[in-house]
Amino acid sequence: MAAAGLVTGAHASSDAELLLFRLSQPGLNVLYVFVLMPLTALFGDPGGGTGDAGGLALACGLGAAVNVLLVRAIVCAARAVAADLPACRKRRTPTL
Repeated sequence: MAAAGLVTGAHASSDAELLLFRLSQPGLNVLYVFVLMPLTALFGDPGGGTGDAGGLALACGLGAAVNVLLVRAIVCAARAVAADLPACRKRRTPTL
């Protein structure tokens, strides 16, 4: 994702840039809400928004990394629930 962001930013392709942005969107939202917004609230807005290839590559790479972590957390949670289901069903069935 970071390499694709560098290439897309260097060639200024708006269609590919939009696709990369959409692919990394859930991770970017998490980064904005839990990292960038608190830092901006603490230290103020530096006002130096990067619109170059490096900024796009960084955003796509970090967004993709957070997406991987989000998917891993969801899979781990689903596995934990699936592992506990047989024990829960066994406890709920009445014994006669």
